[in-house]
Amino acid sequence: MPIQKNTLQLPESELLSECVRTLREGKTVLLTARGSSMYPFIHDRDRVCLSSEGGFRKGDIVLAVTDEGRYVMHRIICIKGDTVTLRGDANLKKTESCSTRDIAGKAVSIMRGGKTTLCSSAAERAKARMWMMLFPFRRIILKVMRACK
Repeated sequence: MPIQKNTLQLPESELLSECVRTLREGKTVLLTARGSSMYPFIHDRDRVCLSSEGGFRKGDIVLAVTDEGRYVMHRIICIKGDTVTLRGDANLKKTESCSTRDIAGKAVSIMRGGKTTLCSSAAERAKARMWMMLFPFRRIILKVMRACK
């Protein structure tokens, strides 16, 4: 794919550390998602708008640096004191941990196919809560969803 004018391409770790810096300055960041760990809520190549405004809570999708030093955009499943547990929506077992200070921002909207979904809408929050409650059945649900794609 040819590089367009006014486009900066960086290695992923440099790009994400720059995004974290920008979020900490109070600005918003627009990222193109890579991978399928947040399926069905975020698909590969979706655009995600992140902001550091307004804090975060259980159920939010956040950009964080894990205790292992990896950048992830996953959902908060638990907050205990200063420790936050994250899991990708399509992950069946693996979780990550970080401290509250390692969360750079949260997803405020997701853009796919010309449509923008606000993460804070009542409908999206309800879908996220239901998805978290369905965790024991995710393997089956994801298998069916992928087969119907």
